[in-house]
Amino acid sequence: MNLLVSDELENMPDGKRRLVVAALKLAARDGVPLNALGLRELAREAELNHNTFYRHFENLDDLARSTIEIIAQTIIDAMGTIRSKAASHADATEGLVNFFLDLVLRNPDAFTVGVREINTAFSPLRPLLVRVIDDIAKQSVVQIQAMNLVPLKDTTVLLEVAREISMQLFSAAVPLIKSPQQKKAIAEKLVQSIRRQFLGALAMESMKGL
Repeated sequence: MNLLVSDELENMPDGKRRLVVAALKLAARDGVPLNALGLRELAREAELNHNTFYRHFENLDDLARSTIEIIAQTIIDAMGTIRSKAASHADATEGLVNFFLDLVLRNPDAFTVGVREINTAFSPLRPLLVRVIDDIAKQSVVQIQAMNLVPLKDTTVLLEVAREISMQLFSAAVPLIKSPQQKKAIAEKLVQSIRRQFLGALAMESMKGL
């Protein structure tokens, strides 16, 4: 598995990086939450002494939070780069969808774990993942407004649409991981859905006061 690339990860000590990679691999393979992994098994997978864990993390909750924060920041940074290079909303939508799906295929363990936890009602990691979705949506709104990619005036509505789109993207990870050959069809479906959501929001806004 190629782990997500971010400045934080690239600057991370080798032992810490190994633990993050091993945690995602085990959690995805065994269906175990990140904060419920066995320390000895985790250390063995990372090819480290199990006492090394506490040099990098306070506990398994700390490991889980750190891993999810790395994933979130990587997605936010990359989405910002794609939008900044887009000449239009159409370009931004297609670029964002294709980037995200490529990211999923490069990092199936990370997305398998993330999607599972966000859809588990009593997961202790769910609130953090929901906050990640909100952060991605808020950053999307800032960039969309700054670049005038969508002429929606109501920021609240724009944020709601951005949040729904973020959830859609994450949900698409599961079928993509199961059937990577369907990437093109999944991408087309997502692009159409995103455009419909923005067009619907614009139509509703234009009807206000009628």
